[in-house]
Amino acid sequence: MGSMEKKIFRKIGVTVLLYSILVFAGGVMGFAIKKSLPSLLAGGVFGLALLFSSVKTLTFRRWGLYSSFILMLLLDAFFSYRFLLAQTLFPAGMMLIVTTAALIFLILQLRRLPGKKPVL
Repeated sequence: MGSMEKKIFRKIGVTVLLYSILVFAGGVMGFAIKKSLPSLLAGGVFGLALLFSSVKTLTFRRWGLYSSFILMLLLDAFFSYRFLLAQTLFPAGMMLIVTTAALIFLILQLRRLPGKKPVL
């Protein structure tokens, strides 16, 4: 693995790590403010799954990249649905914006990887 590829893995890993903390914190905030147990469970499960995939990405495991991408796609679909239902900027609209930005960053970085190009 070349130094450019390691640099890309690190960028993606750190981005997913920060995003996982945000998702986890959002679940805790949803529980604290609205007493929403589903918010706490979903934030906890997705936050921990994203944390695990970010660690795997930071240890240069390619499947960590793809699992992060799939988890973020699922969250993007969920926040799009919630935004369309509630039509409020916080929390669904804000998380939709952040998730979409993180996904775009992920796609751009994945496309820079040398070797086999993903279909993205």
